[in-house]
Amino acid sequence: MGKKWIPIIVLTLFVLHDVSAQQRVINNVGLFAGGSYYFGDINPEKMFYALSPSFGGFYRLTLNKRYAIRSSLYYGRLRADDKDFHYSFARIRNASFQSTFLDMAIQFEFNFLPYSTDPRKIIFTPYVAGGPGFALLLGSNGVSNEFVLPVNLGIKVNLSKRFDIGAEWGFRKTFNDRLDNWSPTKYSLIPENGKSFLHNNDWYSIVGIFASYKIFYGWEKCAAYW
Repeated sequence: MGKKWIPIIVLTLFVLHDVSAQQRVINNVGLFAGGSYYFGDINPEKMFYALSPSFGGFYRLTLNKRYAIRSSLYYGRLRADDKDFHYSFARIRNASFQSTFLDMAIQFEFNFLPYSTDPRKIIFTPYVAGGPGFALLLGSNGVSNEFVLPVNLGIKVNLSKRFDIGAEWGFRKTFNDRLDNWSPTKYSLIPENGKSFLHNNDWYSIVGIFASYKIFYGWEKCAAYW
């Protein structure tokens, strides 16, 4: 067993130990709506460039006030065009693309504050989520399947014991340069300002708001634990 698995094993044991003493397990289903945009060779740095509609849903298994596991399915659009930029290389290259995506992910979620449905306690928290993901991309260059690494930042607020709302900003790192159907490696002479950031791998981002409903309260253990 390689050393790279040691942190994963330690984290898993820590979470399972915490879950064994938990008070309750909560299941949420939620809906998401917002926008999606792209980073890559055509758009190396502009935030919220060509923001296009995105929507989807998720299922969250809340283990305790700090930890949750979630799965999500999002649909969105991505586009970019060199005509939207004014540097000289973009005008010469004249590249563009449009595509749609289906984004699936399973993520571990960590709350920075002890998130509770009790109105006498903390009912909001910022959080971070990360884990493996998969994207099905349909564009001008055909259909492709891509492994992605999703990282999300967000905040959620309890409206009641059953409903909560929030906002989230997620980034998906791909591990190739095919999202925009353009790569510097296709050409023999590429000026420095024509290269994308972070090793020319394409990214896309999903940002928006969500609402969720708690559908099931699971078993209860060790009420004195909290």
